[in-house]
Amino acid sequence: MTGNFAISHAGGTAPAIRPQPCVPVAVSMSPGPCQRLEIGRGSHPNRGLSGESRFKNSWKSVMNNAKIYIIGQKAIGLAIALVYSLVLQPLLAAEEEASIFSDGSGVAKAAPLSTESSSFTGTGRALGFLEVDDSNANIPASSETAKDLNKLLMAPTARALVGIESIIGNTDDRVRINPTTTYPYRATVLISFNTGTSNSRCTGWLIGSNTVATAGHCVHRGGGGSAGYYNVNSYRVFAGRNGDLSPYGSCTARRLFTSAGWANSRLDDQDYGAIKLNCNIGNTVGWYGFFWTSSSLLNLPTLIGGYPGDKPLTQWRAPGRATVSQDTRVFYQNDTQGGMSGSPVWYSRSASCSPCVMAVHAYGVYGSPPYSTNNHGTRITQAVYNNLVSWKNAP
Repeated sequence: MTGNFAISHAGGTAPAIRPQPCVPVAVSMSPGPCQRLEIGRGSHPNRGLSGESRFKNSWKSVMNNAKIYIIGQKAIGLAIALVYSLVLQPLLAAEEEASIFSDGSGVAKAAPLSTESSSFTGTGRALGFLEVDDSNANIPASSETAKDLNKLLMAPTARALVGIESIIGNTDDRVRINPTTTYPYRATVLISFNTGTSNSRCTGWLIGSNTVATAGHCVHRGGGGSAGYYNVNSYRVFAGRNGDLSPYGSCTARRLFTSAGWANSRLDDQDYGAIKLNCNIGNTVGWYGFFWTSSSLLNLPTLIGGYPGDKPLTQWRAPGRATVSQDTRVFYQNDTQGGMSGSPVWYSRSASCSPCVMAVHAYGVYGSPPYSTNNHGTRITQAVYNNLVSWKNAP
């Protein structure tokens, strides 16, 4: 079973048959082997009736049979719905809210006490050019070598299994974020990791002092269960990275998370995950808020910022609106490129949640509409929200 639940690391002589007398059948739409329609015989209800009356009686019979068929179909439909609501739906809901780490340890399920997790601006200030505030990082900015920088630049971007993250329309509406030390852009992170065959890059966003949300395919191959996680020791996370500058240093990772739907079945609407860091950089740079709602998100403003592969190591943002709102996906026409997988899809929702994330960006165009005309991401549903809160609160 899959869902939003999270995973980390059966002789003799035949008796004589006595023939039965045939019994006249007054009305039969389908006579049996010992039945015949007795038209014009004494018991037939149409005997002595005019042609019009006979037609009416026959029509009533057809309509009655049709009503019986329709009632039967409705009964079957109600039975299916009852089985789903009483059996399948509770099982799926329970599975969606379960959660474990990549190392196999358990996670306490978050109680659904709210629909919104607040944003936090952090204790840091906007830094000047070449200024550094890496006191809450576990790798100082000064330790980065020219070899490290070249390794980052040469790393290909992580891509989803389908679709190409795309510029929608004839113009590229992305704008560069420079500097990246103002909130919330400093809470957007560049993620570097090794897939086992090469280095790779993604985008993420802090949801707490030491937790980064991102796409599931940025922490796990998709399929294979716990065995599909990338090497946690290969991760480096850079808050507010800006070209060759790391104003807040960088952090390593100690645990990875994703949903069972992604880890076991590669479901695109459950392609989300998180990284638990070996530092508390969120206290300095702040973190994003996020929310869930059962209402439609159609036409809400959307902002997406991250680290596109065509503009290496620099942060870019594009505006747009939610063009299609589904139960587990959000579609939009914000311009994106490979490398922005895991980016937050956000808007200013309230005083306590600004920026406030509605989805995790992960996919570009493919197939037929709405997929062929929009980029899209995993919508933050109640189950997704509960997992993010659980991961945020986990030690």
